[in-house]
Amino acid sequence: MSHPVEPSFAVLGPLAVTGPDGTDVPLPPGRRRTLLAALLRGRNRWVDNDTLAAALWERADYPSSVSGSIKTYIHQLRKILPPGTDGEARLAGRGGAYRLTVAEGELDADVFSALAEAGMAALGQGDPAAAVRLEQRALALWRGDPEADALDTVTVRHLTELRWSARYTLADALIATGEAGEAIALARAMLTEDRLREPAWERLVVAQRAAGWQVDALASYEAARVLLLDTFGAEPGSRLREAYRALLTETADRPDPAAGPPTTGPAASGSRDAAPATSGPHAAAPATGSPAPASHAPGPAVAVTSPVPAAPPRRPVRADRRRVPAALLALVLAGVLVLAGGSATVAGRGLQRAGGVAGGVAAAPRILFGLGPDPVRAGKSPLMQSGIGMVTTWYHKQGDLERFEGWRADVIPQTYASGLAMHVIVGTWEDGESLDTRFGHACGQPYPLSDEFVPDMRRLAAAFAGRADGPPLYISMFSGLQHLTCADNGYLDDPATTNYYMALKERYLELIRVMRAAAPNLRIALNWDGWNASHDDPENGAGRSMFQYFVEVMRASDFQSFGAFTEDGNADHIAQMVGVLGAHGPVMVSHYGPHEDSLAVYLDDLHRTFPPEALARLVADGLFAFSFKDPDLQRESPELMTLTTGIVQDYGQFPPAR
Repeated sequence: MSHPVEPSFAVLGPLAVTGPDGTDVPLPPGRRRTLLAALLRGRNRWVDNDTLAAALWERADYPSSVSGSIKTYIHQLRKILPPGTDGEARLAGRGGAYRLTVAEGELDADVFSALAEAGMAALGQGDPAAAVRLEQRALALWRGDPEADALDTVTVRHLTELRWSARYTLADALIATGEAGEAIALARAMLTEDRLREPAWERLVVAQRAAGWQVDALASYEAARVLLLDTFGAEPGSRLREAYRALLTETADRPDPAAGPPTTGPAASGSRDAAPATSGPHAAAPATGSPAPASHAPGPAVAVTSPVPAAPPRRPVRADRRRVPAALLALVLAGVLVLAGGSATVAGRGLQRAGGVAGGVAAAPRILFGLGPDPVRAGKSPLMQSGIGMVTTWYHKQGDLERFEGWRADVIPQTYASGLAMHVIVGTWEDGESLDTRFGHACGQPYPLSDEFVPDMRRLAAAFAGRADGPPLYISMFSGLQHLTCADNGYLDDPATTNYYMALKERYLELIRVMRAAAPNLRIALNWDGWNASHDDPENGAGRSMFQYFVEVMRASDFQSFGAFTEDGNADHIAQMVGVLGAHGPVMVSHYGPHEDSLAVYLDDLHRTFPPEALARLVADGLFAFSFKDPDLQRESPELMTLTTGIVQDYGQFPPAR
C-alpha cells in the first residue's frame, strides 16, 4: 500500500489542507471553507451551482448573482489549493458546475479506511505485527470527529464504526504480539469513551489475563456484567462469557498458560463452545480475522468474528525498543566490569572510570550529554570541552519566541555547525481554568489548549530548525505533565481532569505533525517528572498508572523524556523511569539537577548512576541522553566539577549521524 506521507485533505477532525511541502495551507473561515467542504463531499464528481448554493446560503440569503458569487469563491480557492497530481487541474469548471479532483491517498478518510481494512486482513492472515503497524498508522490519522459538512452522514457513521473495529483489531494484535500492557491501555481508553462497548470490555479482560492480572480480569468482567445488567437487563454476550470461562479455568489451580512454550503465531478456532488450546490445555487461541462494528445493544449485534485471543507469554521487551537480550546485557556488563577493574580512580572520587585496556575487551557505554539552561551560558562552561554533545534551553512563555528567533541569526546555526544537537523543554506554569473541549468540560492550564499554542510551537520549531541530515533538534513537550490540570497528578481525578488530558493528547498529536513540518531535524517527546514511576495509584490513574493512558501518543513520539530534580535523591527515580519508558522508545533525562542544588544529593546521584555497570544497565533499558540542568554548581564545587567532567569524558558522545 502506497500513500503520500501526509494526505492533502484532512476531514478526520477539523478540515485541513496540506501543501506539497507538508506545511498547512491557511484555510480562511467562512464561505470559502464551506465551499471546499461541499466540493470534498462531492469529490471527483461535477457538483452543480444549485447544490453549492444550498451549502453556502440560506434560501432567503441568496445573492443577486449566485453563479457570479460562486465563481468568485472558486477563483479564491484555486489560489490556495495544492496542485493536482500528474498535471491535472485540481479544481475544474464547466457550464454551471465544478469538480474537485482528489487522487487516491490524498484524503485522510480514504487512507484511514484502506489502512484499517489492511490491518484487519493482516491479522486474519496470521501477521499480528503487521496488523499493529497498519492500525496504528490508521488511528494516528484520526484527529477528532469527522467533518460532517465534508462527508455525508452515512460515511461519517461508517468511519466511526470502522475506527472502533480498527481499535478492536489493534488490541487483538497487541495481545497476539505479547504487548498485553498496551492492549490494556487501549481497552481502557475505549471504555473511557464509551462504557457500553462490550467488545472493549472483552479485550480488557483478555489483555489483563494475558498480562497475568487474573484478579483484575475477574474484576473487569464483573464490572462489565453489572453495567450491562443495570443498563439493558441482560447478561454479557457469548464472547465475553467465553473469555470469563477461560479465565476461570486458568485460575482454578491450573498451570499458568504463560509458562508454556511460546506460540508461533495466531491460529483459527474451529469451535466457539470452548477456548481452544495453544500452549496449555485450557489456553484460548490468538485472534484471527477482524472484529465487526459493535452496537450498543446486547446480544448478537455486539459479537465479533474472531475467536477469543489467547494469553500468550509476556514479552518483557520489544526488539525495536533499544533493549538488549539478557545474555547480551551480561556480556556488556562483564566487559565493562573487566575494563573498570583495570582502571584508576580519578581524584579520589570513588567512581571507577571505564578506561582502556590493552587489546580492549569491550567499549564503555556511551550516551549523549546535554547542558543547559541555554546555548550562550552553556558555551561558557568548561564542561563543554569534556564531550557535551547537546545544549538544552527552556520555553516558558510567548516572549521567549523572539529571543529564539534572534538566535536564528548566529547561535543556532553555529551550534549545529559545531556538531551539537539542540534540545528545548516546553514547560508552562499557569493557574488552571475551566475550559470547554470537544470531550466536555475540562480544567487545567489554558495556554497548551489555546488557539495560540500551535502557531507558537510552529514558530519555535522553525526557529530551531536544522537540516534533516544534520544534528537533531529534541523537543521535550509539556514538562510537568502531571501538573497541567486543576487536580494534581491523577488521570482519573474527576471528569474535568480526564477530559483535559484527552484534549492534551489530541493537541500533542497535532503538534507532532505541525512541528515536524517546520523542522526536518525534529525529534519530539512528552516530558514526565522523574518520580512518576516511584509510586502507583491504579484507582486514581496516578504514578505508574498514568502511563497506560498515554501509550498511543508515547508510541507516536520519537523518544521518551523525563526530568530528575527531587531534593531527596534521583538515582532510583532515574532507574525506574528508564525501565518503564524504555519499553516505548529511547529515553532522555531531559534535565537533571536536584531541587535547591544540594551538593550532597548531586554527588550521591552521580556516584550511583554512573558507575560503568549501572550506566550499562540504563543504556540496555533505553537511555540515550542525559542533560545537566546548568553548570553553576559544578563550577562552585571543585569535587563535583571533577566528577562531572570525568563522567562526560568517559561516557559522552556526539549525536549519532542519521
